[in-house]
Amino acid sequence: MLTGQRLCQSSSHNDTVLAALNQQRNDGILCDITLIAEEQKFPAHKAVLAACSDYFRAMFSLCMVESCADEVNLHGITGIGLKQALDFAYTGQVLLEPGVIQDVLAAGSHLQLLEMLSLCSHYLIQELNSFNYLDLYKLADLFNLNLLEKAVVDFLVKHLSELLNNHPDEVLALPYCLIQEVLKSDQLTSLSEEQIWLLAVRWLEHNCRYQYMDELLQYVRFGLMDVDTLHSVALSHPLVQTSQTATALINEALVYHQSIYAQPIWQTRRTKPRFQSDTLYIIGGKKREICRVKELRYFNPVDQENVHIAGIANWSELAPMPVGRSHHCVAVMGDFLFVAGGEVEQATGRTCAVRTACRYDPRNNSWAEIAPMKNCREHFVLGAVDEFLYAVGGRNELRQVLPTVERYCPKKNKWTFVLSFDRSLSCHAGCVVDGLLWISGRKCFTRNFED
Repeated sequence: MLTGQRLCQSSSHNDTVLAALNQQRNDGILCDITLIAEEQKFPAHKAVLAACSDYFRAMFSLCMVESCADEVNLHGITGIGLKQALDFAYTGQVLLEPGVIQDVLAAGSHLQLLEMLSLCSHYLIQELNSFNYLDLYKLADLFNLNLLEKAVVDFLVKHLSELLNNHPDEVLALPYCLIQEVLKSDQLTSLSEEQIWLLAVRWLEHNCRYQYMDELLQYVRFGLMDVDTLHSVALSHPLVQTSQTATALINEALVYHQSIYAQPIWQTRRTKPRFQSDTLYIIGGKKREICRVKELRYFNPVDQENVHIAGIANWSELAPMPVGRSHHCVAVMGDFLFVAGGEVEQATGRTCAVRTACRYDPRNNSWAEIAPMKNCREHFVLGAVDEFLYAVGGRNELRQVLPTVERYCPKKNKWTFVLSFDRSLSCHAGCVVDGLLWISGRKCFTRNFED
């Protein structure tokens, strides 16, 4: 006896029906419309065309003149382009090559075959190189191919240094909308900020495009240049002296550099470091052969293209901390890395908690000491909330567990005590979520863990 109800589906039905319709089209059987382009005639089925294209759906269903016609003459489309568009509509495939790509793009854009345009974009992205990137950008702009446009920008960002060396005239010929997108990119790391500034100046001077100066210089991150460079290279340049906007941007950067400790809370688009991707850092700790280490290492996924082939991960070294430490805490504020407290080995060989703190600047790979905390702390929590750092609990130099909480103000370079916990805690966990510092767990005096 049979029971129940089941939906049974054929895996080949869709392809079989579409293949049969395509065969009918090729044989001229049961076709109800003929499309004409450049005096070439192409039989087709209205239902298939309307299912693939909003253009044809509107044409055949909104009481237009063409809805009752046996033949429709399509203007602005070549015969080659229409043939390729119909092949795609019936098969989902399109044969692309340099000689027909513009015809196919024109047909796809006119007939609103969005999936075919997407395939064209992917084809052109695969063909993208240092000789055709500008032509492909023009195609992307003409046919509104956002994916291709982004690919051209990404290509330029990645290869800008190489292109400047080998094809400088082509770089200087870039349209404003393209050079703007390149200079504003966070991933533009192949040039120093001084070189980016010089490129902007050369581009403005090329064909006297000074009307773009005030806007283009907004994308030069003057805050990433050092003070000497700002004075010698930028501020004294004749181009800057004629522009109030440019002078204001450089003076803004000079003020930024004067307020060393407040820089993390004064970050803007013009002071944000450029990176290829998010980067993972490891700082300090203990090694078997060395009691406390100063090491700062980073892992950048963009640099790991050959890791799977080599079978190893590449942790690159950066400038070490001023003092080796372990059991310290780390927090990020305004693209600066803060390290506070921890356990340090004294000259006597004894280790104890410290109150010292320092800050790492990824722009110039350097460390700077900041004001020490009020309490020595290890096994504590450090979190960045709004414009402050908070140090919570931990153990002091006498191994006493602390209930105290203190707050660091970058503007004043000063730590102050704030409301303490109602109990002492160390070896707890903490994280910042939605502007709040959350604390979980602790180790109490009995050396047992509590929630």
